[in-house]
Amino acid sequence: MKLSELLFKNTKELWDRSAQKPFVMEMAKGTLARDFFKRYMLQDYLYLQEYIEILKRIREFSESGEITSFLDGIIEEVIREVDRVHVPNMEGLGITGDEIEKGKPFPVITEYTGYMRSQVEEHGLLGGITALLQCSWVYAYIGKTVSEKYPEDIANSEYGSWFEAYTCDGYLDANNTWIDVLDKLGATISEEEATTMCGIFTKCAQYENELWDALYLT
Repeated sequence: MKLSELLFKNTKELWDRSAQKPFVMEMAKGTLARDFFKRYMLQDYLYLQEYIEILKRIREFSESGEITSFLDGIIEEVIREVDRVHVPNMEGLGITGDEIEKGKPFPVITEYTGYMRSQVEEHGLLGGITALLQCSWVYAYIGKTVSEKYPEDIANSEYGSWFEAYTCDGYLDANNTWIDVLDKLGATISEEEATTMCGIFTKCAQYENELWDALYLT
C-alpha cells in the first residue's frame, strides 16, 4: 500500500467530519453569515503566511533538484494565490489593511502551525510534506464531497466560488503532484516510519476540525 493510501485510510473519518461542519454546510447552502466568512478569510490569510514560511523551511531539507523545484513551485503558487485571490477577496469583504496588519491568528492556528513546524524539525522533508499535504488534500476532499452532495445549493450560493477553487483541475492537478512526491519519498520507509507519518497526518486533520469549529463559534 502506498503511503498516501495509508494516510487516507487512517484519516478519512476525520475528513468526513470536516465536510459536515456547520461552517462548511452553511457555505454550501449560502446561509453562512457574511461576518463569519470575513473572519475565515482573514484567519486563512494569517495561516497561509505561516504555511509559506514552513514550506521554505522544508525546502532547506531537500537534497534533490526535483523536490526542490517542486517546493519552489508550491511556494510560488501559494504566494500567487494569496495575492491574486485572498487579498482581493478580503478587500471585497471590507477587510482593511490595518485589520490585516493587526490581525492575530486564532489559538488553534498558532498551535496547528507550531505543530507542523515541529514535525519538520523532528522528521525533516517527509515529515514536513506529510503535514502540509494534509491541508491541501483535505480541502480537495471537502470540495469534492460537498459539491457532489449539494450541487444545486452550491450553484446558487454566494460562496460557490470557494468550492470551485478547490475542485478545479488546476488545484486537483497540483494536489495530485504533491501526493506523487510524498509516495516517492515514502516508497522505502519502514513500517515504524509509516506509522509516524500517519500520526502526523491524523493530528493535522484533527486541527482542521478544531479550526472549523473555532471559526463558527468564536
